[in-house]
Amino acid sequence: MLGFVSGFVIPRSRVTALAAALRTGAVTTAVVMAAVLASFGSALGVEHAAGLSVGVVIQAVVLTITVSRTERRRAARATPAGRRLLPVLGRLLLLPAVAVAASEVGTLMLRHPNLGDTLFVLGLSGAIWIRRFGPTAVRAGTLATLPFIALLIVPAAAGPGEVSRWWSVLMAVIASFWAITLHELADWAGLLPSGTGTGGAAPPVPPTQAPAATPQAGSTDLRRLVPKNLVPKKLQPSTKMAAQMAVGLGAAFAVGRWAFPDHWPWLVVTAYIVAAGNRGRGDVAVKSLSRLAGGAVGTVAATVAVSAASAHSPWTVVAIFVVLAVALALRNLHYAFWAAGVTSMLALLYGYFGLTSTHVLDERLEAIAVGSALAVAASWLVLPIRTRDVTRSRVAKAAAALTDTLLAVARDEAATLADRRDAFRAAVDELGLIAETLAVRRLVWKALRRPGPYLADAVTAVRRCQEPLDALVGALDEAPGALANGANRRRAGGLARQLGGVRRAIAGRPEPAAEVPRQSAPGGRPAGAAAPDLVAAALDELADAVAILQVVFPPRAAPPGQPTPAERPDAGTAVPPVPRSAPAPDVPAGGPLPDARPAELS
Repeated sequence: MLGFVSGFVIPRSRVTALAAALRTGAVTTAVVMAAVLASFGSALGVEHAAGLSVGVVIQAVVLTITVSRTERRRAARATPAGRRLLPVLGRLLLLPAVAVAASEVGTLMLRHPNLGDTLFVLGLSGAIWIRRFGPTAVRAGTLATLPFIALLIVPAAAGPGEVSRWWSVLMAVIASFWAITLHELADWAGLLPSGTGTGGAAPPVPPTQAPAATPQAGSTDLRRLVPKNLVPKKLQPSTKMAAQMAVGLGAAFAVGRWAFPDHWPWLVVTAYIVAAGNRGRGDVAVKSLSRLAGGAVGTVAATVAVSAASAHSPWTVVAIFVVLAVALALRNLHYAFWAAGVTSMLALLYGYFGLTSTHVLDERLEAIAVGSALAVAASWLVLPIRTRDVTRSRVAKAAAALTDTLLAVARDEAATLADRRDAFRAAVDELGLIAETLAVRRLVWKALRRPGPYLADAVTAVRRCQEPLDALVGALDEAPGALANGANRRRAGGLARQLGGVRRAIAGRPEPAAEVPRQSAPGGRPAGAAAPDLVAAALDELADAVAILQVVFPPRAAPPGQPTPAERPDAGTAVPPVPRSAPAPDVPAGGPLPDARPAELS
């Protein structure tokens, strides 16, 4: 809005964010492209030596791209320095093992379509379902999907010729080796962006976990009145996502085999891309629009390019790698860039094999549209995950991490500040994944004249806390004596108490209004405070953000009979201890690891 109000001037914060995204994209693109080119060269050598089809080379490149994406997303906190070897070996061995199974499924899809399609759907939905068993299962499930997705691209481009399962295993080994090795080296050298290049440092301190909320006086807890074996259990988010994926892919196979008999993989790939990494109904809808828009642009651009090159032209191969590099670099800016790049690469690939007719390109757009519609329908109609539930859960997690950082300031625990700040950054990164969806949601609500505040306001407020929190940690690192007088410590403690109220409001827990002290004015300092300093200025900005969160998530009134703060043991203390707040609400947040996202061409 600021850009439109000020004569289309882009805000400085937005320019900074775009520059940071481009820098991140440039570094990660260099690592991914190095792995892709190394795999391409290795696979090409094997193809020439063994007299194989070019399909094995395509398979190696596709697997390298997808494995590289999983390596970028892999949480460094799960592999500290002394324990890197075993996870690396596990990832190197898992992909070739799954490639054997995927090769058999691919053969069945050609000879016995109904059976092969069913096994394909079960394999991908099962890989999502096992996320319920923890971080290791999440990473294993993500890697297990890669050979299956490659099946949909290689046969469609290289023709119906079958590739031996053992050559597929070798291509999986080549892709895994180059992608994992180069990412590990880049991580060790500190070249990767923050969040992946820890160099084996200790994991960030997790947010404080509070005990579960107890029933309020006078309330009726049905779980106490009904036997435990009769109380229906909440479905895990991974179960919901697996069911949605199974329905969406099943419908895509059925419609694709019937309406697009020659190019049904396009429809299935689109249905998977749009539905994978489901972060709520709104996320799937926005992703489908981005996929369709990017596909249209990519198709038009590729049509012009392939018309100027002959079949099997080496310049087409060069163009594919150039498009891949550009798409990787711009993906952090918007998903539509990646969608356009993937569509362009596929169009160029088909042009390499001589399939350049306008009919083929038009059919691709139709398949993308139908596949997107099927994925959206499945996510909205089959055990839907609400966007507001995902948002509230992630805001609560970020608020918990910010609370821990402020408590460390209030208690003068300088040694833990950096780790707690890193935990907050990770939570903010998760919020950033749904920021675009919430921005679109806010535009829709405004068009429908629904009054605010909006969930997008809360996400914006949380993300604005990063800069002042970095300034706060940096100032205290340079001048630890800034907390000596206690005024800033008391302010940090007060903000932590307010955030506790926000978290309780998100969880639906009532509390006395006096338990949520507010600043007298946004950024106001206590009476008699010293002259402005860096710590106080950072706390001012944090206070502004907390005030917005309190507006979006106002506290609930306390039930009758609850003791007032004056009756509590901590009444009258200079810095009352912050009460343990409720944990993040038990809502579907997209799986055991909120950052477990699809690792295919998405």
